[in-house]
Amino acid sequence: MPYLLRRLLGLVLTLLLVSLITFAVVHVLPGDPAMLILGHEASPESLAGLRAALGLDRPLPAQYLSWLAGALHGDLGMSLRHNLPVGQLIAERLPVTASLAALATLLAVGLALPLGMLAAVRQGTAVDLGVLVLSQVGVALPAFWIGILLIVTLAVGRHLFPTGGYVPWSASVPGALRSLALPAVALSLPMVAVLVRLVRNAMLDELGRDHIRTARAKGLPERTVLLRHALRGALIPTVTMVGLQLGFLLGGSIVIEQVFSLPGLGRLVLSAIANRDVPLIQGLVVFIATLAVAINFTVDVLYAALDPRLSLWK
Repeated sequence: MPYLLRRLLGLVLTLLLVSLITFAVVHVLPGDPAMLILGHEASPESLAGLRAALGLDRPLPAQYLSWLAGALHGDLGMSLRHNLPVGQLIAERLPVTASLAALATLLAVGLALPLGMLAAVRQGTAVDLGVLVLSQVGVALPAFWIGILLIVTLAVGRHLFPTGGYVPWSASVPGALRSLALPAVALSLPMVAVLVRLVRNAMLDELGRDHIRTARAKGLPERTVLLRHALRGALIPTVTMVGLQLGFLLGGSIVIEQVFSLPGLGRLVLSAIANRDVPLIQGLVVFIATLAVAINFTVDVLYAALDPRLSLWK
C-alpha cells in the first residue's frame, strides 16, 4: 500500500476512534443536559419533552450514528448553552486560536533553528553550554507561569502590552499583534527549549556524515555546507517534532487563553465543559482532533519530501 494512502487511512480511523471515545465519555459524565437548560424546578413532563426533542431519549448507538452522519455533512449540532450551531461558534473562535498557534510556532522555529545550529557549530564552548542551560530552564517552566510573569513585567510594570483581551485583525493589525504577542511568547518558549536540543543534536549528527566531509573537501564555503547540506538533513527530525509540538500548542492554548482572556477555542472548551454542553463538547473535541491529525498528516508528507529514501506513492 502506498505511503500516502496508508497515512490517509490512518487519519480516517483515528478520527472515527476519537469521535466514538468522545461521545462515550461525554455521555458518561454526570448531569442532565435537559435539566441544565430548564433548571432544577422544571416538571418531569417538560424534562421528558426536551429530552425527546434533543434526541436524548434514544439509545446511545442511535444517537452516535445520527451525530456522526450530521458531522460528515458539516453539521455538528446545536449548542445547548448558546442556542447556535456548533460550527458557527467554532468558526467565530478559530481565528484567535489559529493566530496564536501560528505566531507561537513562527517564534519557536525562528529562535530554535539559529540557536540549535550555533550550539552545534560551537560544540563544547560557553555558547553551547549557555544554549543547553537555557533550553533546560525553558523545559522546566510551564507556559502559564511564563504568561503570568510576562503580564506582571511587561504589561503591568512597563505598560508595553495589554494585560489581556483580543483585537481582531480586521480592526487593527498592530493591535492584533500586540494582543497576541505575550501569549505567543509564553506558548513558544517551552517549544523553543525542546526544538533547540533537537536541532543541535541533528546538526551534530549531520556534520559527522561523509557527504559533509566531501563537501568541505571540495572547498565549499562553510556557510554553504551548513545551510545547504547539513541543515537539510537536520530538518527531517525537526519537522516531525514541530508537528508534535503543534498538538501540544493546541492543548496549551486552553490555559493560555484563560490567563490572557482570549476568546478562542480554549475558553470555549472550558465553558462547554462547565455547562455540560454535550453537542459543543463533542464538536470541539472532534474538530481539534481533526486539526491535530491534519497537522500530523502534513508533517508526514513533508517528511517524505525531505527524505529521498521515502516516496509518497510507494
